[in-house]
Amino acid sequence: MNKKNTMPSYLVELEHELADAHDRIRLLIAERDTARLQADQKINLREEFRELLGTDDIEQGVVVVRELQDRIKRLDETLEGVTDKLDGAWGIYMKFKEAKP
Repeated sequence: MNKKNTMPSYLVELEHELADAHDRIRLLIAERDTARLQADQKINLREEFRELLGTDDIEQGVVVVRELQDRIKRLDETLEGVTDKLDGAWGIYMKFKEAKP
């Protein structure tokens, strides 16, 4: 009689362990899939970094980006100077046009 009483509780315990194992397997599969996605993104980012900057080394990439920022700043300053000269030339042209009979 004792075996009959413990057998169902033993089976219930096994069912719980089996359910826990299935949950753990689902969790591990989800973690694996997430890790794969992250690895793919890292590879894609590394390839994009290499394509844009010509290197996948972070220190070299920073140097390239800083050089590009300096170049953009110089181009902005040059454009600003050209715009000022064009504005001045436009003003002279308009005065000339108004003075012309």
